[in-house]
Amino acid sequence: MNYEHYFKHCIDKKSSFLCTGIDPDVSKFPAGFLKNVRGVYDFVHEIIQTTADLTAAYKFNLAFFEMWGWKGLQVLEKLLVEVPEDILLLADAKRGDIGNSSKFYAKALLEELPFHSATVSPYLGSDSIRPFIEDENKGAFVLCVTSNASGRELQEHGGDKPLYIRTAEIVRDLNEHHNLGLVMGATKPAQLLDVRRQFPDLPFLIPGVGSQGGGVDTALAVCRENGLGLINVSRGILYPSEGTFPDNVRQLAENYNQLFSNKDY
Repeated sequence: MNYEHYFKHCIDKKSSFLCTGIDPDVSKFPAGFLKNVRGVYDFVHEIIQTTADLTAAYKFNLAFFEMWGWKGLQVLEKLLVEVPEDILLLADAKRGDIGNSSKFYAKALLEELPFHSATVSPYLGSDSIRPFIEDENKGAFVLCVTSNASGRELQEHGGDKPLYIRTAEIVRDLNEHHNLGLVMGATKPAQLLDVRRQFPDLPFLIPGVGSQGGGVDTALAVCRENGLGLINVSRGILYPSEGTFPDNVRQLAENYNQLFSNKDY
């Protein structure tokens, strides 16, 4: 099953566009978890056990593992093999380098580690993207309109054709294997709708819903248009403000699974 078909399969299997972000911040762990690399493993293991039947994808933020050095990468490897089938594994690594270096970043994430896809920065142009999409069974999401406020400083620069539109054009032109998509922040709905209108076939990875305050309705609408999208929630699932862990996490995941249904009623 190639990447495009597997992507769609994972969404259909859960009937939802939900992507659960794995951002294990030890300062936010509930009582009972060690605030070290062992605690990271125990916490994420519990999250996977609690939510795997509800989420179409897991987005692992590599910063929260790399901060622990080689021990963190060992934990990451162990956790990845524990994830059941029919869940897209996304490396939120935001890699972007010259072609030769990018080739080895792609090999590390998509061959040595069992990720299906990775986030990629386009600032160095198409050479930084191509190594991630040479295999039609693997894919990438390219940063286009990010959810953070200061992203506008570059992404909206350029007058009649802002940089984010040029980025989307490059992604469209490189998408021969249908294994490329765009990172589009829910906190910027006007740009989200603009890019969907101009690039109706590209999948979107949409962060910013939940703790960052991005709107659900627009995110859900653009995913339903082509059936290929993921709406990411990290802190809004991992760190509930009320209830007892892990039942409170389970309840939030169930709520988001239903809220992000891929059925357009």
